[in-house]
Amino acid sequence: MGARGRRTLLAAAAALLVLGCAEADDEADQPTTEEPAEEEADPADDPAEEEPADDPAEEEPADDPADDEAEPGDPTAAVAPVAAMDCEPDATPDGEPIVVGGSMSLTGPLAPTGTIHDAVADLVVDWVNDCGGLLGRPLEWEVLDDQSAPDQAASNYERLIGRDVDLVMGPYAGANILAAAGPVARAGYIYPTHTNGSPEQLIGDNHFPSWQIGGGAEDPEEIFRAAASGLWEALESTGTPPETMFFATARFPTTLSLAGATQAIAEAGGAETVDFVEYDLGTSDFSSIALRISAADPDFVYLGVLGADAVEFFDAFEAIGYEPKGVYAALPAPATLPAIGPAVEGLMVLSIYENHPPFTDDPIASDFAERFLPLADERSLFPVIETQAAASMGAWQILLTAVAETGETDNAVLQDWLNANAVSSIAGELTFDGWNNYGSDMNRVTQIQNGDRVVVWPSEFAAADVVYER
Repeated sequence: MGARGRRTLLAAAAALLVLGCAEADDEADQPTTEEPAEEEADPADDPAEEEPADDPAEEEPADDPADDEAEPGDPTAAVAPVAAMDCEPDATPDGEPIVVGGSMSLTGPLAPTGTIHDAVADLVVDWVNDCGGLLGRPLEWEVLDDQSAPDQAASNYERLIGRDVDLVMGPYAGANILAAAGPVARAGYIYPTHTNGSPEQLIGDNHFPSWQIGGGAEDPEEIFRAAASGLWEALESTGTPPETMFFATARFPTTLSLAGATQAIAEAGGAETVDFVEYDLGTSDFSSIALRISAADPDFVYLGVLGADAVEFFDAFEAIGYEPKGVYAALPAPATLPAIGPAVEGLMVLSIYENHPPFTDDPIASDFAERFLPLADERSLFPVIETQAAASMGAWQILLTAVAETGETDNAVLQDWLNANAVSSIAGELTFDGWNNYGSDMNRVTQIQNGDRVVVWPSEFAAADVVYER
């Protein structure tokens, strides 16, 4: 699989980075090999044996077409990234490229997650081109590094729009998404996004989010209640929901909103809040909060964490010999959780996707996993498909589906189509008919069980029952 379709434009060291990406993509090439034909025995080679008369009972069975089908995930399999596209591996894209421009946090504090979204972009572009292109034309990804800074993200989109890119893909993180929304809307582009942590901030009818929060809520105040309801429902499903809860959350808009909504739902369900503590972003010593939690000894601990905060909390618990009965961590960086060690068993987290059925029953999801996991290993990314990678794939599915269904790259046509139709993503069906175009609540509860990440709620997506005893 080549690196065609990718034009990485960084302010510094561009040549070195492009060379590095090209070498990485070359290493991922998997040339197709053909099985050698079996040689047929020649009766003349052995004069002692006469050719027997034909025996219908011994005729070779007819070839079964199923024997020639490619395995799911095989790069040569005729599976396109979206159901609306046909995959023609023998076709070569032709004509002017369709260029998708985007800003991504390739450096700075958001880079560990931003690079996941960039990797998915590369994967999807190569996948589309392997299938014959988009509308028969080559697809290209033109990315600029915003260095994790919202102002730079906005500036990057102004530059990309000035270069007349055909389409845009949103950046990573709520602040960057909000900052870039203005330039994108003014230029008349549709704005698919992966993960917007500020769903209550209105963007507009050109906004098409992949990680949907709120379940079609029409009031922004209700968005986080819809997103938070799954945890309490999961705990109630055990028959012994917690009677007391302790809340500790980062002083950050998304985590504060989720924690407050969860507290209200839990209290309405009969749980008592024994304490609610806020801490500043960047806090690394949670010993004092851990002591307060230990002293209260609640039935359940809600941690409104970001990044590696969950690891620091569990280090603080271990230092005082405290073992919580149950813990939910809202938004931890997935790559950090294994560092918790054995104590991570039973931890619950917010998620929209895990790499198991029923999600992987979708051939596109299965193929995506087969492509993403080796690429993640190659680029030293967290080799697990969860919310970030799935939401990134979903954003591309929004864009590709609209183009494939309309046969157009005209953004006005694409916007009208998306506002009137649903899109199938690997995380589920997306609609855009609620507040800020959030039409379906995609949030699920994942739990670490036997070292694996499994969805436990809602039941239609669950691979296991919730494990919790108060």
